[in-house]
Amino acid sequence: MSETWNLPTIERSSTIEQTHRLLRDAIVEGSIPQGTHLRELHLANTLSTSRGTVREAIRQLVQEGLAEYQLHRGTFVRAFSPGDRLDVYVAREAIEVGVATRLLDMNGELDLRGMKEALGELRRAAKNRTRPTERVMAADVRFHRELVALAQSPRLDRAYETLSAETRMLLRHHPVYPWRRYVADHEQLLDAVRDRDARLPELVAAHLRLSADLIGSELAAEAIVG
Repeated sequence: MSETWNLPTIERSSTIEQTHRLLRDAIVEGSIPQGTHLRELHLANTLSTSRGTVREAIRQLVQEGLAEYQLHRGTFVRAFSPGDRLDVYVAREAIEVGVATRLLDMNGELDLRGMKEALGELRRAAKNRTRPTERVMAADVRFHRELVALAQSPRLDRAYETLSAETRMLLRHHPVYPWRRYVADHEQLLDAVRDRDARLPELVAAHLRLSADLIGSELAAEAIVG
């Protein structure tokens, strides 16, 4: 018996994926700010593509949690609240502490090149900065993504991808924080991973909770001012 599958054409899928990636990157990097109305016609004209392609790309952004649909109003880039911050960091803690625990039980040498490269970039980018720049945020997010990758779990990598994007958006609300301390916090984590320090899960949890608290305080202050 022949099988008939209802699949989109490669060309259409490619266009949708390219549009989704372009919009996603623009949102994560801040080119399209939080709260922006994602108007299909405007985006289709800007990107020289169809409204259907833009509509599907936006649907994927909503599924990822980077955009939200509001009845009778349309779809907007997600504007993070203190509650969103808590949710993102609770999810990150569940994954990263789980990874840290797993690393302590893994045999063999860990490939730390990715974490070391990310830390090197973080040192260079953060120097003399009081708040995270886009370059600092990218290095920070990569550092933690490389940590998760050490677990060698494709499923965890996929689950962490959206959290990484949301984290980068949240880091724009990071209050003033000494850059040396910012770097030292990550150096401590890398040292603990390298040494298979039994305190690693505890250190990862403390690191994430500090970030969550700092960002949460800033979000709350912004809400009062707004």
